[in-house]
Amino acid sequence: MAKGKGSTIIIKKVVGGEHAGHHGGSWKVAYADFVTAMMAFFLLMWLLAALKPKQKESLAIVFKNAKAASSDVKQTVSNPMFIPQDAKVGIPEMNLSEKDRIKYEVAMMVKELLAQEKDLQANSGLSSDNAGVLMHVNNSVMFAPNSAVLKPGAAKILDGVTRILLTQKVDLVIRGHTDDMESGNGLYPSKWELSAARSAAALRYILAKGNGAIAASRLRAVGYADSRPLVPAINDENRATNRRVEFYYHSPDQDAW
Repeated sequence: MAKGKGSTIIIKKVVGGEHAGHHGGSWKVAYADFVTAMMAFFLLMWLLAALKPKQKESLAIVFKNAKAASSDVKQTVSNPMFIPQDAKVGIPEMNLSEKDRIKYEVAMMVKELLAQEKDLQANSGLSSDNAGVLMHVNNSVMFAPNSAVLKPGAAKILDGVTRILLTQKVDLVIRGHTDDMESGNGLYPSKWELSAARSAAALRYILAKGNGAIAASRLRAVGYADSRPLVPAINDENRATNRRVEFYYHSPDQDAW
């Protein structure tokens, strides 16, 4: 049909229907969140199933304490003998064997001892294993470099160590450690004698403080020189860390060094 002058051409644009317009892409985000949540849930269930009963009991103790930090929870899972910072000395309400009960009590007493002095907290540490409880104290608190003479401040530590031996059925190994540069100022032929003299000095104090109530057969003093460093001896700070005395509490039927 011929278009005359003055006729108007009308163009109609039809937009194709977008089926996704009704739903958008939000369902994908919601589904992804759901899958992630389910994965996290089943991972948590698997981790809980993998924990040993004693680890679950120790973890429950931390959750009962509303003030326990999340870092405490992580350390309790990895180490069932980890003691929360604000824990009090006492026996938890859990089914422990006699050995584990004693080990728990010793760990609590050591932690209380270390919490008494800020200087001691900064220069000591506490750990445990299947056989016993280990407390290490930096030599800056107990001995001067190249010396095996007890400092006055060592009395507080050794008094606490003695108190644990008087109240708990455990034996004690005292381990002396030097750094790689100590010589003993000519008083000792080698670092071995120096480290052994330090542990012997601590043992002698404990026996005297016990006033006959602690049998000598319950104690051992050994020296390791610089054979077991905590950190590489690359500077003075690391060497100071390696100079230490360790107090290892263990069951009487456990031969420990």
